[in-house]
Parts: sequence; structure tokens; C-alpha cells
Amino acid sequence: MYIVVGWGVIQAADVLFPALTLPKWTVTLVVALVIAGFPISLMLAWAFELTPSGIARENSDAVSADSKPAAADRRIEPAPVPISARKPLEAREQRSLAVLPFVDMSHGHDHEYFADGLAEELLDALARVAELRVPSRTSCFGFKGKDVDVAVVAERLRVSHVLEGSVRRSGERIRVAAKLVEASSDTQLWSEIYDRQIEDIFAIQSDIAGQIVSALQLRLLPQDAVHATTRDASAYELYLRGLSFLHRFGPKSVRFAIDMFRRAAELDPNFAKAWAGLAKAHATLAIYYSGDAADLQASDEASRRSMELAPRLAEAHTARGVSFLAQKRYDEAAAQFEYSVTQNPRSFDAWYQYARTALHQGALEKALELFEKASEVDPDDYQSPLIAAPVYRKLGYEAKALEAERRGVALAESHLQSYPDNARAYFLATAALDNLGESEKALAWANRAIAIDPDDATTRYNVACFYAQVGDADKAFAFLQGSVTSRTWLDNDPELDPIRDDPRFHALLRTLKE
Repeated sequence: MYIVVGWGVIQAADVLFPALTLPKWTVTLVVALVIAGFPISLMLAWAFELTPSGIARENSDAVSADSKPAAADRRIEPAPVPISARKPLEAREQRSLAVLPFVDMSHGHDHEYFADGLAEELLDALARVAELRVPSRTSCFGFKGKDVDVAVVAERLRVSHVLEGSVRRSGERIRVAAKLVEASSDTQLWSEIYDRQIEDIFAIQSDIAGQIVSALQLRLLPQDAVHATTRDASAYELYLRGLSFLHRFGPKSVRFAIDMFRRAAELDPNFAKAWAGLAKAHATLAIYYSGDAADLQASDEASRRSMELAPRLAEAHTARGVSFLAQKRYDEAAAQFEYSVTQNPRSFDAWYQYARTALHQGALEKALELFEKASEVDPDDYQSPLIAAPVYRKLGYEAKALEAERRGVALAESHLQSYPDNARAYFLATAALDNLGESEKALAWANRAIAIDPDDATTRYNVACFYAQVGDADKAFAFLQGSVTSRTWLDNDPELDPIRDDPRFHALLRTLKE
């Protein structure tokens, strides 16, 4: 810009100065001054940058001009903390923050998915900040719909700060209110109300994340910011609907999610996250329910598209990994999950699916390590310890198996307080309950799971595993019938060991695909 403007000044002087009868040396002087000013402008450009708040010192972590998002998506940089007020990094205590689900204040309360999605996107971005510990979605969303004091939330989740907010949607207008509270003193450190158009949602998310890390005297690096892969608000809204259905699991919910993700991708064919969601939803149907070739192909195509659009997006690699897992291309799936957790070490989904892939490969020791990592990322997840427990037992680690079962059952009970109709929490805990000496409760939970979703293949399979464990082979085979489409998981599932020598088991294997 300096060169262009300087050249323009020289050209103007060359034309105007003679017309004004100024001496010839004045043109030479202008040229000399422009040349002399060039290195000075380079030094100033290196040291300072132009921000929405004016000229400020350049930050070493700033985004380059080529990579800055458009104005609607641009995050507002947090105000710098004075050097004198900062603690040395190694001496600074780690901050911790719970992001509670935002309350839907819309008329009719029909935008809950939008409020949940906003909170989840913020949680995901803030969880990437190295100096900030953020409990998982499972933990934070366990308080959804509950009138719980901030101090109680902080105590249960072992955090120092809580972010809470609300969303009110009316047509194309949206009002987002958010506040950050320090739990120990019940002090409100920051709050803001955003009255915007719906297409400004990305800027709102970025600003909230920036303000939070600023209030906590942390840094939000460019790779940690909220990055939308679409600027189409309608496509983004459909994507959030899809996420809400996918979280519910079950074949009906997953098919609804597929429809939402597909429509989002149609509105914006360059929306990488929509393609990733579509890939995961189709893969979920293929793995747990249909085993259908059409779902496998759709998952493969959608995951390829997501990778093409955003080759460094962790969600794209996770989606590609799940697609490979559905296709039983386990080595390729593992490679994708490995890259995904490198990009985003706080991705529970990537660690969990990576562990399941290791189980499919028969790499039991590695699977246990990965399930433990998934539990570390999401300490409130009941699935990882309950799936890991029989693997520990198979390898001879009885004490660890019992510890995982106790932990898994406690987490499942806690989860069911918030989601009482979650069949998965019931059926995954049945064998653990029986091993812990609570046989009657185990049978009641198995019956409850079947009552919630009697036709769900995943529910029937896991209830079959429970009956295999308690020695009721007849019921085990009754529930296995029609609930399994692939023998790969059966070959490595230790919970079916009690019935492997039964002729009916071998007959079942002969009917299944490799």
C-alpha cells in the first residue's frame, strides 16, 4: 500500500510542480522522501496492526491478513493484559470453566437446538485453550433444565468459573445474553447482550469466546477461535438441528439428522462441517443398525467432501475415520483418528471411536489405553469404562475391571437423572451391575432398555450380552437374532465368551458378513 500511494505522490508531483513553476529539485526531493520513508513504513507495519479499536501493537499470535475471516465472522481480539499484571506461565494456576447449555427464551421455546448448538460451539472452542480446563459436553449439559446455583455447578464440576446465557429468536432477529461468573465470590466478571441479525451468530460466538479468555487473563490463539465453515445462517441452523438429533442416537433420530445435514449441505455445498455430520450419521446407521451398502457409500462420499473442503479440520478427519470404521478399513480409520486427536486433543468423539477401532482390530491393550484417554477427556462419560471393563477382565486385570464397572455404573446413574429415557445407559450397565452383585437391578435395567426401544438393534444386542453373562443362553440368542449384521464385533466381544461354544453361536456366525 505504501508503494502504491508513494508512486501516486511522485506522479502527482511530476505533473503539478512544473505547472506551479516550482524548481525541478522539488520533484527530486519528493522522490527521495518517498524512498527514505519506505524502510520506516516496513518497521511500523511489522510492529503495529490496525484493529477495530485503533492502532495496536502487533501480537506474535495474530492471524495474517490473508487468513483473517470476513467482517461478519471476525473475532474481536481480547484486550491485552498488562505485563505487570500477568503471572509467569509456569506459576499461573490453571483456569477452569463450565459452559452451561444456553436457555431458549424464544416464544414457544422451539429453538432449543439453536441454544444448545451455540453453547456447544463455544465449549468446543474454549476447550482448545491450553491454559483452560473445560468439562465435557456430557458434564455441562447434565445441568440442562435445572435451576442449580452457580456455586453448586462449580463444586460438582470442579471449576472456578461458569458461563451461562440465553437465546431469544424472533424471525431473523436474535438476542443472545451471556455472563461469566466467578463461583467462589459469586462475582460477575463479564456480561453482554447481543441484539443482532441471525447471520451475525458467528461474530457473536467469536466475540463471546474472546471476551471470556480476556476476562480470565488467557490468550485465544487463532487456531482456538470459533471458526464457522459457512456464512449461510440457514445452513448453519440446519446443521445445529442435525447435531441435536445425532446426539440423541437411535435410528429415527439419526435419520432426522441425515435429513438436516443433507439440507444444510445443499444450501451451502462448501459447508465442511455439514458434510462431516452427514458422513458420521450415515456411518452410524451402517455400524449400529442397517449395515446398508447405500449408507456406507453415502458416508464415504460425504467424508471425502468434508476433507476436500477443510483438510485440516479435526471434525472432517473424525468423520472420515468413522466412515472407514463402518467400511471395516480399520488401519485407515486409526490413521484418521490419530490425526484428529493431534489437531484437537480434547475431542472425545475421536478418542472414543479410535478405541472402538482398536477393539475391532483385536488390539485390546491399545483399546484400553484409548478408552482411558477418552475418559480423561470426558470424565462423565459412562460408555468408555463400561465397554473397557470386560476387556480388562479378559486380559486378567480383575481389579481394574471392577473399578471400571463401579465408575461406569455411577456415571450411568448420574446420566439417567438427566436423561431417564436413554436406553444406552441402561443396557451398557447391566453386565456391570450383575458383576457387582446387583443382579435384580441389572435385570430391571435390561427390561427397562427393551421397554424404551424394543426394536433397536443396538439395544437388543447389548441385552443379549447381558443374558450371555448371566448364563441364560436361550434369551441371549433370542435377542441376538436379527440384531447383528457383521461378525467383526462378535469375534472380539468378551461379553459373548460364555456362549461361544454353543452350536447356535457358530450357526449365527455363518449367517453374517465378514
